[in-house]
Amino acid sequence: MSGLLEPGAPRAAGLTDDRAVLQAMLDVESAWVRVQRQLGLVDDDVVAVVADACDAAGHDVEGIGTAAEGGGNPVIPMLASLRERVGDAAAAVHRGLTSQDVVDSALMLLVARAAEQLSQHLADAADAAARLAVEHRDTVQVARTLAQPALPTTFGLKAAGWLGALDDVADELAGLRRTLPVQCGGAAGTLAAVEALVPGRSAEAAGLLADELGLADPGRPWHTDRGPMTRVGDCLVRAADAMGKVAIDVVTLSRAEIAEVHEPSDDGRGGSSTLPQKRNPVLSVLVRSVAIEAPHLGATLHSAAGLAVDERPDGAWHAEWGALLRLLRRVVVAASQTRELLTGLEVDADAMRRNADAVGPALVAERLLREVARLPGGASAVSALRPALVGGARAKHLMPILRAYLPEQVLSDDAVADLLDPARYVGAAGDLVDRAVARHLRDDRTTTLSTDHGGAQ
Repeated sequence: MSGLLEPGAPRAAGLTDDRAVLQAMLDVESAWVRVQRQLGLVDDDVVAVVADACDAAGHDVEGIGTAAEGGGNPVIPMLASLRERVGDAAAAVHRGLTSQDVVDSALMLLVARAAEQLSQHLADAADAAARLAVEHRDTVQVARTLAQPALPTTFGLKAAGWLGALDDVADELAGLRRTLPVQCGGAAGTLAAVEALVPGRSAEAAGLLADELGLADPGRPWHTDRGPMTRVGDCLVRAADAMGKVAIDVVTLSRAEIAEVHEPSDDGRGGSSTLPQKRNPVLSVLVRSVAIEAPHLGATLHSAAGLAVDERPDGAWHAEWGALLRLLRRVVVAASQTRELLTGLEVDADAMRRNADAVGPALVAERLLREVARLPGGASAVSALRPALVGGARAKHLMPILRAYLPEQVLSDDAVADLLDPARYVGAAGDLVDRAVARHLRDDRTTTLSTDHGGAQ
């Protein structure tokens, strides 16, 4: 991990570093000795000795990392260090397991531990999005399609879109956490060594290991079925996608020529090394960087899954480690940044209305032309209105055209004003906001949200 070239990395400190990986592997070894105690293979003294030795602080993390090259993975030097510390209990350490059992189970533990923090960040970010949706339920904003003004919308609906995606990811992550599997198959996935130790109980032993670690029992080894890894990767990439959408919206809307939202300010944040007047949306920029990188890390996991040859992979397995840990760390950091971004987001409702008014009647052209066409003489009026709307005509320019074909009795001034008011043509935006927020609350998510529709107009 490079703190210099990975801004924000300290937000995920201790989740995926070498010490965390070593501790997770030691946790697997300690749990396996406890399983052996349940199976009658060792006594409580052995369990206690091994447990005392399974503290990463008592091992040379850097030395184990250096020695890992010799066997192609860190389990072999870790075991040498552990056995040296447990004395006569060494015979019970790792008995019946293989290196991949330990590494895969340890990685699932790391995912579970990081997912707890990730879930909280996502929940906080979703709560913030829900509050924005409620507060700005009726705040008119320009909807832009293909980067151009299209129709009126509300900022509440945009925030509700963020909310729905974040809630989807939270649900997917919750489901993933319940199914993170233990790995227990022995040297070739047959549990042969365990079966020799406890005839007829090897599958039970694998299930006991899952229980000890708080992981799921998949009912079979998955040494070369890397679905568990790709499912983790897919969930993390999906989270990065959802957060990336928030980030790109904030980057776009905070441009000086739009200026509808601003990131929360903080000392030293958003500055430029050259231009003192700049306030850069750095939280969004950093979240975007994760959204850009994450799919490629996820693709590495899929590539490795498709190349998991025979009964134990020859390099594909090894390729997963760096991709998974970096993806896990980067997404946790992005979630923390997204939480901070949404919690303190500054929304300028007046700027949104000014921008809507600046587009002029073209923003409601769809409604105007449709309603005018229904009136007597409306077809001729529509033919005259179209080029004026394309040319950016203001309301004062449209009135003479309308009056040339539609007298006051057919279309009153008040009716024209209504047709040209963008707040009168936001469709079901309010109802869609309400539905998104109701779902957020219904699913028992922790929130301090008020559902008072007191949003700015």
